[in-house]
Amino acid sequence: QHIVTGMGHLNKLTTSEDTNTDNLSISFNSKSEMIKKAIDYLDNEFVKEYEEMKKHTSNINDDHLSANQVHYLYMRSFFKEIETSKKVDKIIAYYIEQAQKYWTKRGLYAQGILALTLQRMNDTKTASKIIQALEENSITSDELGMYWKSNTSSWFWYQAPIETQALLIEAFSEIRPTDIETIDNLKIWLLKNKQTNQWSTTKATTEAVYAL
Repeated sequence: QHIVTGMGHLNKLTTSEDTNTDNLSISFNSKSEMIKKAIDYLDNEFVKEYEEMKKHTSNINDDHLSANQVHYLYMRSFFKEIETSKKVDKIIAYYIEQAQKYWTKRGLYAQGILALTLQRMNDTKTASKIIQALEENSITSDELGMYWKSNTSSWFWYQAPIETQALLIEAFSEIRPTDIETIDNLKIWLLKNKQTNQWSTTKATTEAVYAL
């Protein structure tokens, strides 16, 4: 999912109006056989995880919004032109409903992902609510820019400060594109962090570079 999401980022970069790389973008968008095969595999895994969850739950309406499924929705939002089966559509609708209901119980990374996903799926109302909540819980200073005290590293892949800040830059940029001051403040934190730390993984580095 991370690799295909990276391809989605590359596609966005190489097909933007201010670049002249149409011949390059063909490698990363939905016309690529590699992307189609990868997404077909991920669609199947998405269904399998849902069916496994159904086997072990007593109430389908409880909170079943796993980190993997949240990230799948985000990955899939880059490639909406690749058709989904009716089964996948039904499960996506279920998790979107879960997202609308349970987003307040998620951490920074998941909230940023859900805001982007819901925005791309035309639920701009919930996306705006999430962005507003994120803004209200943030800290802004002249020296460090805009950041979140809770954005600390831990054991899980979705608890990574660089990737989280980069994802939130993407969310604010897409949902509030005219709020340049906030977006710049978010980037300041990322750059200040680089002055005192190393981006220790390829994942952190690629996400940070994309955000900037």
